[in-house]
Amino acid sequence: MATTQLSDVYVPVPFNQAVDQAAIELNAFIQSGVMTNDPVIAATASVGGWIGELPHYNSLSTATEPNYSSDDPASFSAPQNIGSGTQIYRKHKLNNSWSTMDLTRALALADPLDAITRMVGQYWATQEEKRVIQSAMGVLTDNVASNSGDMLHTVATDDAGAITAAELVSADAVLDASQTLGDHKMAIDVIAMHSVVYTNLQKQNLIAYIPNARGEVNIPTYLGYRVVVDDSMPAVAGTNRITYTTILFGTGAFGSGGDDTVVASEMERKPDSGDGGGEDILYTRRGGIIHPMGLAVVTAPATGTSYTLAELAAAATWNRVYERKNINLAFLQTNG
Repeated sequence: MATTQLSDVYVPVPFNQAVDQAAIELNAFIQSGVMTNDPVIAATASVGGWIGELPHYNSLSTATEPNYSSDDPASFSAPQNIGSGTQIYRKHKLNNSWSTMDLTRALALADPLDAITRMVGQYWATQEEKRVIQSAMGVLTDNVASNSGDMLHTVATDDAGAITAAELVSADAVLDASQTLGDHKMAIDVIAMHSVVYTNLQKQNLIAYIPNARGEVNIPTYLGYRVVVDDSMPAVAGTNRITYTTILFGTGAFGSGGDDTVVASEMERKPDSGDGGGEDILYTRRGGIIHPMGLAVVTAPATGTSYTLAELAAAATWNRVYERKNINLAFLQTNG
């Protein structure tokens, strides 16, 4: 029986399109609306370079009462100022490669190209989900360091002894976290959590399910929020307990776009590998911007190019430039 080789099924253009489609379909943050393609980001990023600016106007102040009209021609209205600010983003350029040996099982399937593109698409979907999560954690660490933690509600402790119900996830705790947005809390529609936290909500019989638009998949919801379960969500072990961070998102909390990758994929043939048996290596690349709206990057990555996941999660990377209520993020920390 003839063996299917990677070179038999790899055609760059359809392969790249299939990987892009799979990466979108399998990215929970794209599917839930947390991460949206922003035309302003895409247009700004098209000029090239690693960093760019997204200027914005601040909201009009509602703290000052309006003028009260009169019939006095000598009394004049004093115009109010409109404040402005700038978000600063940084692109990322990522790549990875796989040899045919790693794809042997996939090549044995009925549709090897579909199997390969799904695996590569899943890989990039997972990596982009991690960049959303770690960027959000960077927002949180900066918030605690610079803004008195006004985006965070915590019931977690590192006490010795049994964990109490008050230290676990609950409807009250989630609502208190959303309340950090005040009267803008209605913007929240997605909640992302570790599977341990999700299991605790299941035990409380508080997860509801709704069908997706095609009626093919039941989507978990909690308090009306769409639930994203991801074990990349932070679970930090203390001396006595693990602290889990749950993140509440509004639609468009993260903007994306600006992938200017020149060669998205290519294949290398190494005929001398395997003592002359030959080897195919598939290279794939992705880039662009995944940016928490309302924040600015303030430090360069150690490499001078792309932020690592650890750098995205660092407080020193970020600075808040929107008012609190205009950032569609909130955080909850629990012991499970």
